[in-house]
Amino acid sequence: YIKSCYDSFEKSKIKELFGEELSNEYIRQIEDHEIYVHDETSLKPYCVSVSMYPLLLDGLTKLGGESKAPKHLASYCGSFVNFLFSVSSQFAGAVATVEFLLYFDYFAKKDYGDNYLETHGDIVKNELQHVIYAINQPAAARGYQSVFWNISLYDRPYFDSMFGTFIFPDSSAPKYDTLDKLQKFFMAFFNKEREKAVLTFPVVTV
Repeated sequence: YIKSCYDSFEKSKIKELFGEELSNEYIRQIEDHEIYVHDETSLKPYCVSVSMYPLLLDGLTKLGGESKAPKHLASYCGSFVNFLFSVSSQFAGAVATVEFLLYFDYFAKKDYGDNYLETHGDIVKNELQHVIYAINQPAAARGYQSVFWNISLYDRPYFDSMFGTFIFPDSSAPKYDTLDKLQKFFMAFFNKEREKAVLTFPVVTV
């Protein structure tokens, strides 16, 4: 079926431009699932995983925006939404921001102390709601589909391998214990929110 569909235009065009050997290789790669037909529906790259560290240093200025580096939890969440829409408009597939909760934990501790979940849990929920509901809205730059957004949760060994030598711009280091509490808080919160609304994203990798 695949071969009959793609023997016509795509294969003949590749053969015309680059020769028969490459046109046969194109069909082989489709049949062996090395490349995917749906990737050809857009001129944009498909999926991406991005480092958000430049957001901590420059805000959105390097992406053409006006927002400077966030200083507080609220400005981080607002900048993050704008950041994700800006990046996703340039990609056809998913955008993974594996540091989202790590940075959330950092700004929450800066504003409210290490025990912020106990002392300011309602504020944390409000900020998470802000981000999640904003991201699940239709985006004009994506054909009025919402941003396909991925985040990650970590056990301690994976956290250590990813962020064991990581430092924030103020030279502080992340703490797994507070991040882990936030991860558990987030999953309980997100599961409850999904009882109220159809929230496809973020897709959570654990």
